[in-house]
Amino acid sequence: MAAGRAWLMWGLGALCYLTALFHRMSLSVAGLTAQERFSIDATGLAAFSVVQLVLYAVLQVPVGAAADRFGPRRLLSLGMALMAAGSIVFALATAYPAAMAGRALIGAGDAFLFVNVLRLAHNWFPGRRYALVAALTGMIGGLGQLIATAPLAALLTGFGWTPAFLVAGVVTAVLLVAAAIALRDGPSVVAREEPREPLRVSLRHAWRNRGTRHAMWTHFTLMGAFVTFTAVLGQPYLVHAQGRTPATASALLTVVVAGFVLAGTIAGQLASRRPGLRGPMVASAAVVSVACWAVLVVVPGPLPVAVLGPVLFVIGAAGAVSMLAFDLARSANHGHQAGVASGAANMGGFTFAVVAELGAGLLLDELRRHGVADPLAYRLSFLVALVMGLAGTVRLVTLHRHAGVRPHPERALEPA
Repeated sequence: MAAGRAWLMWGLGALCYLTALFHRMSLSVAGLTAQERFSIDATGLAAFSVVQLVLYAVLQVPVGAAADRFGPRRLLSLGMALMAAGSIVFALATAYPAAMAGRALIGAGDAFLFVNVLRLAHNWFPGRRYALVAALTGMIGGLGQLIATAPLAALLTGFGWTPAFLVAGVVTAVLLVAAAIALRDGPSVVAREEPREPLRVSLRHAWRNRGTRHAMWTHFTLMGAFVTFTAVLGQPYLVHAQGRTPATASALLTVVVAGFVLAGTIAGQLASRRPGLRGPMVASAAVVSVACWAVLVVVPGPLPVAVLGPVLFVIGAAGAVSMLAFDLARSANHGHQAGVASGAANMGGFTFAVVAELGAGLLLDELRRHGVADPLAYRLSFLVALVMGLAGTVRLVTLHRHAGVRPHPERALEPA
């Protein structure tokens, strides 16, 4: 019964996270429509995602610290309320400033979700299950991203902008009510015995830990590349650089997300059974991801689907391996620092995405102003993400051998 209740609590939190990923990635297929609706260029489109992800990244450590102190139920409910409001504002917006306000609310609400679902997993499951549950959380989020590709594109085509995003807001509000009523932070004996300390002490201890920094670079390199492609830049790139129709581009984005969903569970199971594989898996995924980005930048399009499909699938699969970052952070820190450590790790990928998306948008507009044809301009704009991914890969390859990530002594006392 206890195990069943644990899965039920996590499942409710994971459904909320699925909603967050839908909102985060909804511009992946609505980007071109948004440009027409709000009369914006590539930089303006990228700014939607940048503002959303900046808020997400900046709030990660504060939200993680709050999760450690106040419990995940309250924070999940607050995050869902912000996302519901943001989706409704975005649905009704007819001018760019109002639409930006909606995306800002969505980004702020999204920031409360993932770390708090991980905190639920920490509270309800033994440490040996954490890597698997974290990977399953990522997989559930991937399903939200799948809904934000072809299904959302069909909804936009069939019903239009306002109904599509209003429906998303209403569904989010329903889940908010369910979470506020049914969710529990953990078993009655959870966490009250854990030591409390000032936030600055938790931050200092977590950041000085090599395992936390290894986790952050893991998330930076793998999740950053994945989010950069899927959040807003992927559809315009596939249409303009690869010569695909918007419908085909939406289907290809589904391939990226499918790679994420399918690889996440496999990576989590391997890490749960053999924790020593985490470092090599992360470094290998980073190398392969950078190679795939190099193909997108260097090889002139349109690439055959037989090449483009596997490349996109691998980028998604490498993004799923980033979920191991949270097991790296957990196993290297005290239990009462789990939220802070997870928040610090989670900042990595979204810092990458903010810089890469804004840089790509600015570079693209500059190239087009200088008369560079769209196919080449869109390919060259991806140089920003490629260079950042390469830097992160070099850091990971040198880090994972020396990270010294071992379970903290308190973890040895957890039930097998």
